[in-house]
Amino acid sequence: MELPESAFAEIILELERQPLEINRFRLNSGLGRSQTFGIVNKRCEIPDLARQCWLRPYLYHLLLDFAKKYIKISWTGIQVNQDYHSKPHRDAGNNGNSIIVGFGDYTGGELNCWGVPHDIRHKPLIFDGSKELHWTLPWVGTRYSLVFHTLNPRFPLVRYLEEYEPVIINNKWKIKYTSDHGDIEYLDRKNGLPHLLSGRKVSKKDS
Repeated sequence: MELPESAFAEIILELERQPLEINRFRLNSGLGRSQTFGIVNKRCEIPDLARQCWLRPYLYHLLLDFAKKYIKISWTGIQVNQDYHSKPHRDAGNNGNSIIVGFGDYTGGELNCWGVPHDIRHKPLIFDGSKELHWTLPWVGTRYSLVFHTLNPRFPLVRYLEEYEPVIINNKWKIKYTSDHGDIEYLDRKNGLPHLLSGRKVSKKDS
């Protein structure tokens, strides 16, 4: 199935307005801009919502909206790539099948899985990146891609994707967190990002 150009329009505008940061943790697997949204491993802590969700809740909202319309497999995280030249690698932190789709004004840039090139521009591809050696072929232009994947957690999950939702509060995008007790907090980059030692700050509930 080939997706329409309009499916990616708002995501492209937001990434042009504010390009992704360089991810220093992905330098071994490629070069370029690449960040993860959704539930991620947190070194020596329990898996939790990715830092990028707190920093860019509007972009996270656009990604979730895209997923509701077009992604038909279960997933816990979204890798967003912006002109990211991927080297041959496997996704050790993932579990099972992923869906990747490319978009942007580019030619070339196929995804190579075990030596077989796949045109993914507007064409979602299901593959198991945890087992299949894969990399990107050269391209010309501006190439974006989204990879919807399931985390292989280092520790048991106690926080889940469904507990978090990007919402607008007082004309500002925040993350709504609903605990398993039904408590609601509205978090942003000031009180959402947990400190490595002291944990997440306690926030006041917004009315």
